[in-house]
Amino acid sequence: MNFPCPAFFPFAAFALFLTSCSEAPVPEPEVSVDQLSGLTYGAAAEQYDERADVRVNVSAARIDEHWAVIRGVFTPGEAGYHLYSKDLPPEGIENTGRPTRIEVAEGIVQTGALLANQEPHDFTQYGVTLPVYHEGPVTLYRLVQPKSGTSSLTAALTYMSCSKELCNLPIEGETVTVSLP
Repeated sequence: MNFPCPAFFPFAAFALFLTSCSEAPVPEPEVSVDQLSGLTYGAAAEQYDERADVRVNVSAARIDEHWAVIRGVFTPGEAGYHLYSKDLPPEGIENTGRPTRIEVAEGIVQTGALLANQEPHDFTQYGVTLPVYHEGPVTLYRLVQPKSGTSSLTAALTYMSCSKELCNLPIEGETVTVSLP
């Protein structure tokens, strides 16, 4: 009869200790924007920067016992302004535009999908074709797996609004704290 090498036992015990101390990732639930929009969200935290002229209301809801969703409603301050696609590179295209994004850095085990309530379309500005959302508000949903016992999350917001003629200053990584229901 063969037994594992005695040197293996301390390593195995240490590995079990590490596994029990950390939270294992749980598979991300398959959800749609329609399902996420129908959830009951907690109180919203508002972020507004005059230079960008976009009001962002951020709130959270539980999907199940493991997963939550952070919802951000990005609303330009003036009619005729659009926001850029969540899929735009962080530095824009040819340094034009900034993506509309919600990133969660504090209080989570893992981050899941980022979904939008509308599809972007191509818009040419300053000789560069960019993916933008239709004029007016856009809602983003970020799936997250919070750490056990976490009552709030800190989200970092990035966005930029433009009209056909003018652009407001971009906001990159502006933080807001939202309570988990």
